[in-house]
Amino acid sequence: MRYNQNEKKAHEKGYRIDDDGKVTGLKGQEIGSYSQAGYKKFKIRSASSGKELHVNAHRLQAYQKYGEKIYESGTVVRHLDNDKTNNTKDNIGIGSYSDNCMDQPKDVRVARAKHASSFITKYNREDVKKFHNEHGSYNKTMEHFNISSKGTLHHILNK
Repeated sequence: MRYNQNEKKAHEKGYRIDDDGKVTGLKGQEIGSYSQAGYKKFKIRSASSGKELHVNAHRLQAYQKYGEKIYESGTVVRHLDNDKTNNTKDNIGIGSYSDNCMDQPKDVRVARAKHASSFITKYNREDVKKFHNEHGSYNKTMEHFNISSKGTLHHILNK
């Protein structure tokens, strides 16, 4: 994923985040609010386009701490204690997507995996192919096996 580098633009304009996670604007005032997802954010105006740019506080902290490394392929910014409101310098790290997942407590990881796997319906590929070959109809095959999309059936039949 290629990030927009808004934190770099904010830093170049003079926005800062201190070691305790407090974001300050150009006049030294504390700024920021929380997104619906729970991350602290603030807005800046692009010098070139005049558009509003959104900046996440944790990414600004990471930019100040690690510089351009946060833009390397496969690198994500991590809240080491898994608390997305804790933007202190000691709590922000960088790593892989896997590292980021492992920051979550084991019980949370297991619960999320179980929840995700509950949506996966397993089909016996050979049974689906045999039924489809006999009836020659995507719709009949989907109905018989309770497959919700033609794309899923196509994948089962052709992969």
